Amino acid sequence: MFQEFYPIRLGNLDGVSELVTPDHERKPGSLRSPALEVMTDFERTWPVTVSETLQIDEALEHMKAQHVRMLFAVNGDHQLSGVVSSADIESDKPQSVMQQHNCERDKVEVRHLMLDALHMKALTFDQVRCAKIGDVMLTMKSSGDHHVLVTDEKEPGHTRIRGIISASDISRYLRINFEVMYEAGSFNEIERLIKRGQAS
Repeated sequence: MFQEFYPIRLGNLDGVSELVTPDHERKPGSLRSPALEVMTDFERTWPVTVSETLQIDEALEHMKAQHVRMLFAVNGDHQLSGVVSSADIESDKPQSVMQQHNCERDKVEVRHLMLDALHMKALTFDQVRCAKIGDVMLTMKSSGDHHVLVTDEKEPGHTRIRGIISASDISRYLRINFEVMYEAGSFNEIERLIKRGQAS
């Protein structure tokens, strides 16, 4: 059964102690970096999904297990119905749903809190490929959205969801609190904060 495989010789770590980090070789991100740097591309990364009918605390545990802060909610046909974040679940939203439906927390499902896909905005992959992070930040600041879907056409007339860009991914890449994006008066102010954060 294992004839086509063979054990690989292991070495030791004598004199080796340096850990490589993602930023070790990469230049610090800036507003002028390609927007593709902050796009989660579903051709390379599996989207983390849950059923829209999953109970919210189970969804939160799933996020922790997968080390993500946002999940894609899918319906019974495994089609995207929305997105839900840990911030949604840990906010006052569940309490509002409980009061509205006169139910206990264990009856609150992802579909009650998620941002419906119908209310999400989208960019095309071609737009993102030609854009800089600053362009996307300005777009999201103008719309007030924290997430934007990215679509493409696998073949003419067949549009699909190719990926997503989130404000939190941008903030992580630039090492800046994403709320600053919505509160800052100018890009110059954001750039100063980015440089300060990358220097610390």
